[in-house]
Amino acid sequence: MQTNPEPSPDPSSAESAVGLAFVAIVLVSLFVAGALGVVATRQAGSAGDPGQEPEQTAVASASTTALGRDLIVSRFRELVLLREIALRERDTGLLASVYVPGAAGLAADRAEIARLRSSGRRLAGLRLPVKVLDATRKGNGSWVVVARIGRTPARLVTGSGRQVRATRASTAVYRCTLVKRHGSWRLLRLARS
Repeated sequence: MQTNPEPSPDPSSAESAVGLAFVAIVLVSLFVAGALGVVATRQAGSAGDPGQEPEQTAVASASTTALGRDLIVSRFRELVLLREIALRERDTGLLASVYVPGAAGLAADRAEIARLRSSGRRLAGLRLPVKVLDATRKGNGSWVVVARIGRTPARLVTGSGRQVRATRASTAVYRCTLVKRHGSWRLLRLARS
């Protein structure tokens, strides 16, 4: 008597198994991220508890400082990107979200944009890559960021897109001071080191 061979696995059941495994991985990842968020929140929230162990306070303080540093580094990169767009698009209004009023860098960038506008030219392909080397909080609430900021080669073009000349690439280390004004971190100082 012949026995029937076992049926071959159904492709749709294999696909659903893969799908379930994927869902399980996503759910576990979300659970772990949520748990880490709760732990971080509890550490930050209990940092000011006077009865807390000194080493726990130091760890929570270091954690809060690292979080603040990450926030400042992220905001600094955002400010450099906004500055890049302002220069490339010749938009002086955008510079108001980068600098505090009266900042020396603001005057220099406005002057560069004015020169570009008056000549009817723009910097096509301009990029300002950033590498943050250090970020330190000062006692007055400001942050000092030391960063290597590059300026990629760009094409100086006319309004019609005709290239006038290519600009050179450059890189320099800058010492930048960020201050909080009107609820937002902005550049007070952007100077070569």
